[in-house]
This record gives sequence, C-alpha cells and structure tokens, in this order.
Amino acid sequence: MATKTSNLGHLLLSLFILLLFILSQVGVAQAKRLQQRNKLRLDCVPLPPPPPPLRGIVKPPIASFHSASPKDKGP
Repeated sequence: MATKTSNLGHLLLSLFILLLFILSQVGVAQAKRLQQRNKLRLDCVPLPPPPPPLRGIVKPPIASFHSASPKDKGP
C-alpha cells in the first residue's frame, strides 16, 4: 500500500511540475508575441517632426582673445 501511495505522489508531483512548465512556456510565447505586436505597431506610426528652434534664446558669443603678436599692435 505504501508503494502505491508513493507512486501516486510521484505521479501527482510530476504532473504538477509538467503543468508549471507548460504554463511558463505559454507565458513566454505570449510575451514574445506581444513584444512583436508592439514593435510592429511602433513601426507603423510615423514619428512627429522635431519642434522648431526657439528664436528667443540668444547664443553666447564665442570668446576671442586678442593676439599678443607685434603685427596686431598697429602704429
């Protein structure tokens, strides 16, 4: 009798593990399919044009240092 119970326990445990494995594989397949669907959906939507440049922003001047060479001194 103990052997039958042990075999039944192993059978139920094996079936439970098999069920978990199948459910995990189904979940992985659904995730891949959803990811591909989202990727295709994003490929079909055109990107909006970039915003126009702001004209109110003044660019800082580029620093120019005077040369110390003799030809720039003048008369």
